[in-house]
Amino acid sequence: MSHSLDRPIAHEYRGHEVIIKFDWDKPNDEVPVGVHVIEASEVPGFANTVADLSGPWEDYQSALAEALATAERWVDSQLP
Repeated sequence: MSHSLDRPIAHEYRGHEVIIKFDWDKPNDEVPVGVHVIEASEVPGFANTVADLSGPWEDYQSALAEALATAERWVDSQLP
């Protein structure tokens, strides 16, 4: 699977949007080496990284699941 067209994933949870961005060692890797959870911003070009995760993970789905769970915990921590 080539990741040359890899795009960040927008995830909305409880009214907040976060972005999930993967890091890959090589373009054809099956599993990412890192994930960044980024707080979306209304101002284009500005964002705040709220979590950096590093593998190893068994597969892409495991990395994605951990990233989404981390993003949702962060959103929950921001709510009153």
